Amino acid sequence: MKEAIKIQNVGPLADVSIDDIRPLTVLIGESASGKSTLMKVIDLMRYIYKMANIRCYLKNANITKSPFRFDFKSLLQDDLRNDITEKSTIEYIVEINGRKYVSMFKNNRLTVETEIPNEDLVFIKESFIAESRSLIPTWIMQKTGGARMGYYFNETYQDFNYATDAAAVQTLDMFGLEMVVNKTSDKGKKIMVRPNDGSYAPLELQYASSGIQTTAPLVAIVRYFASDFSFKDAFRRSVLDYLFSQDRMSQYRPEIEFTDMPRFVNVHIEEPELSIYPTMQCQLMNELVKTAFHTCKQDRRLTLMMATHSPYIINYLNLLLQAGYSESGKNAYPYLRPEDVEVYKIENGKIESLMSTDNNTGRIVVDTLDLSEPMEQIYEEFKNLE
Repeated sequence: MKEAIKIQNVGPLADVSIDDIRPLTVLIGESASGKSTLMKVIDLMRYIYKMANIRCYLKNANITKSPFRFDFKSLLQDDLRNDITEKSTIEYIVEINGRKYVSMFKNNRLTVETEIPNEDLVFIKESFIAESRSLIPTWIMQKTGGARMGYYFNETYQDFNYATDAAAVQTLDMFGLEMVVNKTSDKGKKIMVRPNDGSYAPLELQYASSGIQTTAPLVAIVRYFASDFSFKDAFRRSVLDYLFSQDRMSQYRPEIEFTDMPRFVNVHIEEPELSIYPTMQCQLMNELVKTAFHTCKQDRRLTLMMATHSPYIINYLNLLLQAGYSESGKNAYPYLRPEDVEVYKIENGKIESLMSTDNNTGRIVVDTLDLSEPMEQIYEEFKNLE
């Protein structure tokens, strides 16, 4: 499945076009440049395409009445409600088996593909991991929902709950810790972190360092979607429960088995580097790449899109790309394939690819020269003061 998107006049995004959204897509740019906006638009259009697939699956199975309606304005959440206006244009294109399916928002109107044959149907799950995830440990202790914090926090909070239901113990090797989930008598949770070497007593997650509080939910959610998330349960919630509630199972004549549909999980991450030291940022990338591209269950494909300010993360991608060119590198690192990676710099409402070819080796690399300019400028100012 190949994805492309074109965006015009959405918040800070003036004119953005991506011809091939890669399995690992990283966005870097200044604050308020539009990184999160771009991710949220892609997340939204992926959700709409998922619903289109479910509608077509039901239609192909003799269920002509669908519970899913595409009221575009009602799908806009948080800041997207202001960013997407009547002047906005969004074109999202999926190509499967040589055929293209287009979802378009233009002139304040959404059009969605409603004719997808069985051989092109896919089942998709989206996850958005918000930068506000650092509030999760405190929110859990208050035993309240996340709705008041906004849609994207609520989505993150819900996925973390699912992840900690599925796995009561999570390793956090970059910190030398384990995260342990204990159920409380009132059906709540008490989440503890404890050192692997027993050097100090376990403590509640809300009292751990800020870096642990932001990283633990991120790692847990990505692992959950890579291995424990049940497509079968999601399919039941999306399709079978509706048919039972409408007493329409007798009309249900599926032409394709759910298990035969390709399955995708798309995880969108705001600022993976939040509150952690540069060396740990690199270790976090090891964990995310390993989980998504090396240990993910064979019945699904997991993609990662992240928005970052960190030059360390961008530079570290070059090491993971380089590792893929030798057996020793592949054994030492969770390597990346060049065809799976894309890095974009967002500036002045447009994007620029930072992928390049090394003149000496002919290998694909990320051009990080621009990312070193602030350090060089500081050094020049330092010398001038001498």
